[in-house]
Amino acid sequence: MPERIAKLQATIEELQAELASLQTVDRETRAVLEEAVSEIEAALHKEEHEGLGESSLIQQLRDSAEQFEASHPTLFGIVSRTIDALGQMGI
Repeated sequence: MPERIAKLQATIEELQAELASLQTVDRETRAVLEEAVSEIEAALHKEEHEGLGESSLIQQLRDSAEQFEASHPTLFGIVSRTIDALGQMGI
């Protein structure tokens, strides 16, 4: 599990860097992604993931990803990897 957590943390850091560099993401999408990143980071710092709204978090990420799949393929790829990593962790 520690390896999965490390991979997820690396993906989150990549997502944060990509969000910081993009100027063309609308405010709503950016807010949803930033909130999801915050929730994931909080879960990573807990010993148990029970406090995380797993299904809603995954759904938020999927909904956001669909909105910018064509316009921001790099960001879409990072979010997709994040969703996959969360799934592998059982979140």
